[in-house]
Formats: sequence, C-alpha cells, structure tokens
Amino acid sequence: MSADFGPAADRPARVAAVRLRVSAPGLPAERRPAFLAVISRCPVHNSLRRPPEVVVELAGEA
Repeated sequence: MSADFGPAADRPARVAAVRLRVSAPGLPAERRPAFLAVISRCPVHNSLRRPPEVVVELAGEA
C-alpha cells in the first residue's frame, strides 16, 4: 500500500486530499469489486470521509 496527500490552498492549514493505493497481488479480477467494497467500509476510511468531533483539552492544573 502507498499513500499520498495534498494540502489545502486555503486556511486553516490542513490536508485537503488523501490517496491510498492498495495492492493485492494475485487477487482475481472478479473479486476486485468485493475487495473495494470491504475497503470502503473500513472504520479509518469512514472516519476520513465523515470526520469525528475533535476536542482538545489542556491537561494539568493552572
């Protein structure tokens, strides 16, 4: 597998696009659609498509 990303041109600074290339040597052509369907239901893939809420907290006492 390889991964690449592209930054956004606007602010805030962030990643605008992610490309993942998955190799599956020996995978028969007729199984490719099913393999892609499994990948598309991956929790990481889904989290990137629908970002989770992110909470940042400062730990410790002031």
